[in-house]
Amino acid sequence: MGKQPLKKKEIKAFDLKGFKSKITSAPVADKPMEWIIMPKAFQDALHIPGIPAGYMSGVRGWSDTGKSTIKNCLIAAAQKQGILPIIFETEGNFDFKYAIDCGMDATPVMGIDEETGEEIVTDYDGNFILFNNATICDYCGDMDYSTGTKKSTKRTVAVIEDIAYIINDLLDKQESGELPMPLLFVWDSVGSIGSWKSYTSKAGNNMFDAGALSVAFNNIINARIPGSRSQTSEYTNTFFVVNKIWLDSMNSVGGAASIENKGGKSFFYAMRLLIHVGGVAKAGTKRLKATYKGDDYQYGVVSKIAIAKNQLPTPFNVTYSGTICCVHNGLCSEDELNDYKKEQIPEIMERMAAALGKESLAKADTNDVKFEEEDEID
Repeated sequence: MGKQPLKKKEIKAFDLKGFKSKITSAPVADKPMEWIIMPKAFQDALHIPGIPAGYMSGVRGWSDTGKSTIKNCLIAAAQKQGILPIIFETEGNFDFKYAIDCGMDATPVMGIDEETGEEIVTDYDGNFILFNNATICDYCGDMDYSTGTKKSTKRTVAVIEDIAYIINDLLDKQESGELPMPLLFVWDSVGSIGSWKSYTSKAGNNMFDAGALSVAFNNIINARIPGSRSQTSEYTNTFFVVNKIWLDSMNSVGGAASIENKGGKSFFYAMRLLIHVGGVAKAGTKRLKATYKGDDYQYGVVSKIAIAKNQLPTPFNVTYSGTICCVHNGLCSEDELNDYKKEQIPEIMERMAAALGKESLAKADTNDVKFEEEDEID
């Protein structure tokens, strides 16, 4: 018996537009795509203007592959565009001199060492807010995340939940008009501190930490940051993380080990742009070396750079790869490296002198400087 033709169901005339206006009047379209514009070498390698505003993005890689250089250039770029960087430095090694060389607005505040009487740098001022482990604990170290209440004493150890607490608090202050500017949250790095549960149990536990990242940041990465792209949001806010990595060889079934982000999968899934620098099994970089009469100084690295994940809107959902040179004042391409060396030889010599403790190097004949690129390591 043959199939009977389906009868077309008649749809009753209905004012759908009017019905939708009763439900909500908020527009569903986002603002036009916005970017925190990165240096030309970054753009040329990845074929995107920079880091997308209103999204969660990140960079990952092994040590000494260019992550800090990208972070510093992003902070400097945000400041130039009137965006306030909120920096969470939980590794305890924020290099202000390097960040300033990369263009960051940060002015040393001088003071006197009470013991020696010498003038020293006591702080840095500028268009940024920086939280380290001590200032994080000063801000919210009295929080008990198991009960949601405050204790009478403060911790001296920062935990994952503190970062989420501060981000939410500052976004609240932005909404209330107390902090009237777009914000860039930068965390360096995911995987460097544990969770509240790990802290209270007095034993680190990767499952506890992964769970804390998922729960504590759920509203931030799924609602508050992407929600700032809405046309109803006055400011567009961005979240950028530097992510530690590890190699998973247990689940490779005889194949090559896979790179995994520390902290579990929740941040990986939330990122709309993930950049990988360096190699897979090792750093995979070329060391840029300056030599003067037997003294060697590494003045930078040449690193691979690739888009490991891209879920940005069309036409920006590209997955290019290339190379970048990470030098003392930021990023340049390999094509620009010769010009950099010619222009920066005096600065390189001063840095070599400081690093080796030989003041005479700073005044040496720069024509005798030899530049080399060490073989790639991977």
